[in-house]
Amino acid sequence: MRNIHCELLSCLMLAVAQLPLQAQSAASVPPATLPSSSAADKSSAELEQKLEAVSSALTVTHHQLDQSQQEIEQLRQELVQIKNQLATFQGRPVDSSNPGTTTGTAKASAATIEDLQDQEETTAAQVKVHDQTKVESSSKYPLRVTGLILFNSFINRGAVDNIDLPEAALNNQNNTTSNGSAGATFRQTILGLEGYGPKVGGARTSASVELDFFAGLAYSSYATSAGTVRMRTASINFDWEHDSIQAGLVVPLISPLSPTSYAMVAEPALAGAGNLWTWAPQLRYAHQFPLHSGRRAQVEFGLWDPPTAGYSTNELFRTPSPGEASKQPGFESRISYGNVGGERPFHIGFSGYYSRQSYPGNESVDSWAATTDWRVPIGGRFEVSGEGYRGRALGGLGGGVYKDVLFGSNPSTGLNTYRGLNTIGGWTQLKARFRESLEANASIGLDDGFAADFHAVVLPPTASATQLRARNKMVFGNLIFRPKTYLILSPEYRRIWTWPIYGNVNTADIFTLSAGYQF
Repeated sequence: MRNIHCELLSCLMLAVAQLPLQAQSAASVPPATLPSSSAADKSSAELEQKLEAVSSALTVTHHQLDQSQQEIEQLRQELVQIKNQLATFQGRPVDSSNPGTTTGTAKASAATIEDLQDQEETTAAQVKVHDQTKVESSSKYPLRVTGLILFNSFINRGAVDNIDLPEAALNNQNNTTSNGSAGATFRQTILGLEGYGPKVGGARTSASVELDFFAGLAYSSYATSAGTVRMRTASINFDWEHDSIQAGLVVPLISPLSPTSYAMVAEPALAGAGNLWTWAPQLRYAHQFPLHSGRRAQVEFGLWDPPTAGYSTNELFRTPSPGEASKQPGFESRISYGNVGGERPFHIGFSGYYSRQSYPGNESVDSWAATTDWRVPIGGRFEVSGEGYRGRALGGLGGGVYKDVLFGSNPSTGLNTYRGLNTIGGWTQLKARFRESLEANASIGLDDGFAADFHAVVLPPTASATQLRARNKMVFGNLIFRPKTYLILSPEYRRIWTWPIYGNVNTADIFTLSAGYQF
């Protein structure tokens, strides 16, 4: 150590001795060869900017590494505890004086050991995930790949609008598929990317995008079950401690929940039967008010480009929808109370929405909705959730059985007219969790268009089946079993009732078996 100190001291003395020589050399340089003060200032400013960017990136990386290290250490401690508990159960003595007790204890111990082994494998897998090398992006910030490879096999009894994902039952008369259908598909598979960036103005930045294969069928006579890629959702997020801003293609602010189902993923469960869901471009702002016991109140506002039902764009170019033709965005707001995280999430919310739609002949329709949503735990194993709404011209969101307006002639004047369809509906779900790997769900949903609106216009003879649908009801029940955290098995039964404004109700029964691999 003394030799090292002497060498360092000698190097320091040599460096100090060379300073006068360097200064002399700099003084002997002709003025013409020295850089101008403005160039030096510019170079210095550029250098400071680069150093600031590098420093910011290093700070974010250091914070993420610290967080990952803490999570890894916590998972390792949990793994050690599970191993200790496993060793304790394996070495527990058995009371031989009571055979019944011996058998019961052995069975309980075997079940407990099996649970502990599953937990150990899950924890070990999570540790490996944190230890693995992350996906590299051009910005050098973290990027995460997510997805769900989803296989759906189905048997449909009765005629339906879409055999992959039925939402309405059709009239069985004169229908070639009246006896039903069976098939399988991977079209509801989801692929996603999540990116995390630096802080901007004190806000954590992130972005995400999800794709699926439900945009349409592949153009081929042998690819009836293959789908084409579609952008499902996307968002750019700025999150402060109590405020957030989001620009995204996301679920409506007025309808944040959906029932749980792996048979209905490309379009959320109960779509068209009480669940307002359509993803659309939105700009949102949210502010939270922290309250006692981890609860919070939240207010949210948004601008929206709402879709319009039955609107088909030009095959080559995008033309304005009735909502966009009004030259104003849709407006949405929501007030909620509860807690989001934790094992027993609870919240209740109230929302409102308004937009204007313009149609040919200078006719306009006001589209509006008042909604409520809830999620309430019952004991330690059960949960009730749902939504309800009352509104007008909500076809773009799945209301009115996908109808915004009714087109026909005025019974008094005989002139063509558009009438906004009033509708009421909602859904509710009961969830039961038997253990971490097994749960059951039972749901019911209803969308009901007002008959008075149908009778207020004379519908043309060429009106489609969609235009004539006045009411749609759906119930389903499923089991979701996860033998491993990334594997999903789910059988489901669903029944659909669809009422036209004239005629009898149409029904269909759907049996689905889904298998998924989530990553």
